Amino acid sequence: MVKWKPLLSLIAMVAGLAIVVGALMLLRRPSAVTFVITSDTEGLLIPCGCRTVPAGGLARRQALLDNVRRTAKENPVIPVELANGFSTRATARELLNKEVGDYFSRNGYLVGVGGYDLELGIEKLRALSAKSRFFLAGQKSLEPGESLRLGGWGLGAIGDKGALLRVVFLSQTPPGGATLPDPLETFREERKKHPADGFVIFGSIAPETVAALHAEFPDLIAVVATWQADVTTMPQRAGDTWVVFNGDKGRRYTNLEIRWNGRRFEAWPEGGYLGPEAPSDPAVQAEVQKVLDQARAIDQSALDKLRGAVKSARSYVGSAACASCHQDAHKSWSLSRHAKAYEDLKIDHGEMDPVCLACHVTGLGSDSLPASEKLPFIQGVGCEACHGPGGGHPKAPMEKGEVSAAVCGRCHTQRDSPMFNAEGYWKLIGHK
Repeated sequence: MVKWKPLLSLIAMVAGLAIVVGALMLLRRPSAVTFVITSDTEGLLIPCGCRTVPAGGLARRQALLDNVRRTAKENPVIPVELANGFSTRATARELLNKEVGDYFSRNGYLVGVGGYDLELGIEKLRALSAKSRFFLAGQKSLEPGESLRLGGWGLGAIGDKGALLRVVFLSQTPPGGATLPDPLETFREERKKHPADGFVIFGSIAPETVAALHAEFPDLIAVVATWQADVTTMPQRAGDTWVVFNGDKGRRYTNLEIRWNGRRFEAWPEGGYLGPEAPSDPAVQAEVQKVLDQARAIDQSALDKLRGAVKSARSYVGSAACASCHQDAHKSWSLSRHAKAYEDLKIDHGEMDPVCLACHVTGLGSDSLPASEKLPFIQGVGCEACHGPGGGHPKAPMEKGEVSAAVCGRCHTQRDSPMFNAEGYWKLIGHK
């Protein structure tokens, strides 16, 4: 005779267990994550970079991010700014930085902090982007990194734990920026405090530092870094580690997908350029334009206040006046980047910003400019930028000091001209 009560109880237990297991299986964690990484935006909202192929801008970045989110489906997409996302020097920097901060907040960015960001102060950064999370290992007031568990299923101790991925943000002291601790020592401490199955490094670190990190930690999954304007690479392998240098001004991006296959982490980086062919998000583009119009008004107001504010003992005459007696020197100058310095400034949309103009024009704000000048400066870095105003010359001798590396260094700073070499640069513009 069948004992139905125990059998029904067994069936109920099996059914209940199946329901529990099924529920736990529904709690499967994503096996992959994609980081969409930009860098060194420095408060720039719109494309810049060169005359023919301006790249970057928040509108193009938004379209890129939205597309990656669509293709990633159920797997998370995490936008990352490596470091130095905010401007520290523009006249309208408060306005520009607020727009960048709002953009980061809306999109849930992990924001790496760099040596230039720290000049603004951590509390200022948080005020600019209240919903963003700021990261920098080695700084007590900032989170060092983020841990993500990929793969597996279950809840708590029940199920497959998958693998723990640790993302660490590092930065080192940039030219002219805030002093930071040694990134190698910082990463050693970070690995001890937060052990994981795999590590990724994001941040503002020099090529030699990346090489040292890889030599000591060859198990790194990937390093995505930014360092100065001239250091850019497509993704490349160093042993089992992917290495990318992302470049500056938000012109380039790296999409880094990391997947746990049940045994190990796999990474697929893709580098790209946000050039004219990249689509733009129209809503962000319209918002940015409003901010730029406001910024231009701030720049114009500051420029108007400079008109005639600088007292010059002698008048400026402009470089063309020098040509009749100094033909060879004038020809050499006219072919140089100095002659085109104001035009170059337009590339980054700073042609009315007094902070930028200080190194891209001649006689800024002088009360003794040529009557033909409608702007409160002479366009370009002309003869008088180095030799002094030429009014009364040649009858009166030029009252000029020696043109030396120190004079050049007023604008060719380590931050803005990291490749500057006085002897080598002089050969490009040298004249007697």
